[in-house]
Amino acid sequence: MSASKVWSKFSVKKGGDTINLRVVDMPENLSDEVMNFYINYFAKEDSACKAAGVSKNPEAIEELRATMFEFAKEKGFHAVICCLDNGDDPIKDFIGASMMALVSKEEPMPEFKFKAEELNKMFELYLGLEAYYDEAKEFGLDSYFSDRGLFVHPEYRNLSIEQELLKVRCLIAKERGISLVGMWLTTQELQKAAEGDGWESACEVKYEELGHKYGVNFDADTVSCKYMFTRTK
Repeated sequence: MSASKVWSKFSVKKGGDTINLRVVDMPENLSDEVMNFYINYFAKEDSACKAAGVSKNPEAIEELRATMFEFAKEKGFHAVICCLDNGDDPIKDFIGASMMALVSKEEPMPEFKFKAEELNKMFELYLGLEAYYDEAKEFGLDSYFSDRGLFVHPEYRNLSIEQELLKVRCLIAKERGISLVGMWLTTQELQKAAEGDGWESACEVKYEELGHKYGVNFDADTVSCKYMFTRTK
């Protein structure tokens, strides 16, 4: 198995200690662990997921897990992980991940229909956000990276790791000739990370408005979600 490409090396301070980290392409042998990480942390904390009630239904969680594995098979899927910089030693664990998929504006939006109604509601909320702001149309993009999740282990949050993962998204996009990276940022932590990396806000939707429109109640740490972007060239 070939070594994973290293996109970034950086250090953070945690409890008085300096920790050396790196961001690398997700090794194939860790794909199961990354998807489980997504379910255990991101999916149970994401505002749309909570508002739709996914985390309260074990069957919805398992169906979401299977869906994420299918997403990982997408032709343009690209995932990176943040792990300890342990030199040439094999990667055994990770503390964060970022997942995207390269899509074309010419490709039709897939239709999502799930057994669990909570999942149908969650994707209705996601697609509802996209209806507020069409990045391909607004920026004249023929292709772009669509967000599939960015998450960091709770013990390593607020250490600028989220910001580093956002930077790596830009490096990946630039290498693929994509001039812009954008995503809906649904938490205060990610919004601050993007602002710290110079991202701009293009659209803001208050959770109260979104909840009223789709008949759900949001339990979020900020009053609104924002579509934010940065240019890679």
